[in-house]
Amino acid sequence: MLDQAPFVSLGQLLALGLLPGFEVVGGAAALDRPLRAVLPGTAARRIGDVRAGTVVVFEGGQLDVTDVTADLALRLGHSAGIAGLVLERPAGTVPLATRRLADKFGIPLVLLDHVDPAAVVAALDPYVRGPEVVGATMVSQTALRLGTSAQTPDALVTVLCETLNSPVALVDSEGRLVAGAPAAQQAMTRGGLVGHLQLRQPAASTQSQDDCVIVLQPVLLARGGPANLWLVARLPQGGPSLVEPARQSLRIGAWAFTSYLATQSMVAEQQSRQRALLLTEILEHAENPPRRTVERATAAGWRLSGWHTAVHLTVNQPAGRSRPADLKLRIEESLAREGLPTTLVDRPEGWVLWTTSDVEPEPPEGIHLTRKVRLALLREERDRLRMRLCAGVGRPYQGTAGLKQSMHEAKQASLLARTQERAGAVEHIDAMSLKRLLLGWYASGPLREVAAELLAPLRDADPGGELVRTLGTYLDHESSATTTALVLGVHRNTVLHRLDRIRGLLAVDLSRPDERLVAHLATRMTGAEQPAEFDAR
Repeated sequence: MLDQAPFVSLGQLLALGLLPGFEVVGGAAALDRPLRAVLPGTAARRIGDVRAGTVVVFEGGQLDVTDVTADLALRLGHSAGIAGLVLERPAGTVPLATRRLADKFGIPLVLLDHVDPAAVVAALDPYVRGPEVVGATMVSQTALRLGTSAQTPDALVTVLCETLNSPVALVDSEGRLVAGAPAAQQAMTRGGLVGHLQLRQPAASTQSQDDCVIVLQPVLLARGGPANLWLVARLPQGGPSLVEPARQSLRIGAWAFTSYLATQSMVAEQQSRQRALLLTEILEHAENPPRRTVERATAAGWRLSGWHTAVHLTVNQPAGRSRPADLKLRIEESLAREGLPTTLVDRPEGWVLWTTSDVEPEPPEGIHLTRKVRLALLREERDRLRMRLCAGVGRPYQGTAGLKQSMHEAKQASLLARTQERAGAVEHIDAMSLKRLLLGWYASGPLREVAAELLAPLRDADPGGELVRTLGTYLDHESSATTTALVLGVHRNTVLHRLDRIRGLLAVDLSRPDERLVAHLATRMTGAEQPAEFDAR
């Protein structure tokens, strides 16, 4: 059959730039049909004599695309099964009826400013006779274009789409579209290939479908590392000679993108370290920052004067559980959607940001800021199972000394937020807040030791911490097993079973108010413990 032998298409040759200045005015959906020959045309009525898969080239004056003879040529070409017409661009516009007829019959109409049939045939014919030449040119064009274009995700897939003349997409390991053509991502999903993206040892793959060939290429920063991103190309079925060049092109694209990622990562890490060091310098010399520190702050775009309100953010989850590498970036994006500063500065216990205003903010503005931070954290937590983000908000203070004071209060407030077993926990250090009375208790080393000793039987019996977490949630919600089950996402009978174990292990009678209060404070103090080491990436 015609479409079983190796072939190239008119669309692929146009993508290689063989006909500069071309314009496709009709039949674009058929550009990937097999192309078998390129011949100069003589007259419209002779088109029916050419063999299927031929592109017929007419010089100016032989066939006017605005004349009725163009419609005759399309009808005869449809009967003969031609692969396209190359015509000279007219002075006026191409009639809508002619465009629609080309679309209906699936015959690409390619216009050039000047058509020299001999030159067009000479440019296309070698590739038609030797499809492997197209493959070699495709690979070289990919390398050339990627070397001279930006290597962002959108620019990368645009170059690959244009060079391969096929849909190309960048997807994540769950098959979600990151950039590029949805058609490639959808073809991969329909083909049931998402599981291939999640293999322990990712590798390039080619999968033949009923109507296309799917090429998968992992984007790996290091050999043996995870493949969180993949390049996916949807190639037309029936062009086996171009599958391998397409794979090579995607491999070149993956290398280019990993280079871009490595560079971005290095720059981001360097900038992050510089910001953290600069903030440390500012806080250490808050009363009188050195000239060099002020100059660096100016270069970073940080305003030192004005009224500063600080926010301290951290992750509240069991020690040892891994955190996503892009967590900081994701939080910044969520904060940006709430109109908050998008650059988080690393601190030993988390991250900080601050807002600055010309005049002292009114109390409602602090409440509004707290609400924005909470919404940002809740949005991010929806995609992070069993991960809790919390934050504290300080009061506004003036100048660099005020920034230091606000950050101190924000950190204290985040300590309060850590004691809460709920999503999006954000506390504001309000001068009238009774919760501030608990800070001394939570920060007391001896009392922490007492709390740890009291809860030791629960930790020994359940190193995972479910019993301590259940007890804390139960006491937080007025000893309601039903509410505790809803908060923890478990069945009520599970809560009752855990409470029976807790009563058997704990040397505390939860029915006595004083002992219940001691146990409650102990669970809160345990929740407020700072991690020994915080990875602020």
